[in-house]
Amino acid sequence: MAKSSSGKKGAHELDQSIVTLRPEEAVAKVFDPIKQARDTLDRLAKVLEPMGHLVQFADVFEPIRKFQEELADVAAAFEPIKGLRGPLENLANRFEPMRTFQTQLEQMSAAFHTQLVKLAAAMEPATAFQDQLQLLVKAFEPAKSLEHRFVELSRAFGGGDESDKPAEGDAPGRRSRSPRDRA
Repeated sequence: MAKSSSGKKGAHELDQSIVTLRPEEAVAKVFDPIKQARDTLDRLAKVLEPMGHLVQFADVFEPIRKFQEELADVAAAFEPIKGLRGPLENLANRFEPMRTFQTQLEQMSAAFHTQLVKLAAAMEPATAFQDQLQLLVKAFEPAKSLEHRFVELSRAFGGGDESDKPAEGDAPGRRSRSPRDRA
């Protein structure tokens, strides 16, 4: 095949020197343009293992969820007391010993509010992480489709069994590769 008029090799044009290479070397040259992308995917495989440990952090949510449910019951029980604030203030203005009770009730209410605001703020890193995961899911959406298409293409060149496809959940770095691919 000849070079295009611009002097660059097109997607369907191969350098004549490929003909003199061994078949494995000639095919490797065809894949040279995506070597950088392949290296990036290999680095991604190394990131997946530590990310698997993040699941342990998710265990914290169950006790927090249970606590939230219990606190919701307390808040529901506290609701009628909030309705007494006006009459209680009226009574506290007329009967001094009730002022202490009213003040304690207000302080307890404010303390609950403060603690709940702090707990909500403590959840911010988890929600930010969840947002980042959603962005990652969108960014990596093409991966499964491309993987499937490459497996199908590989079958066109021989092999046609399911052993071509990596097992579900396998990380790319765990797949067996030929010694040439590892270099």
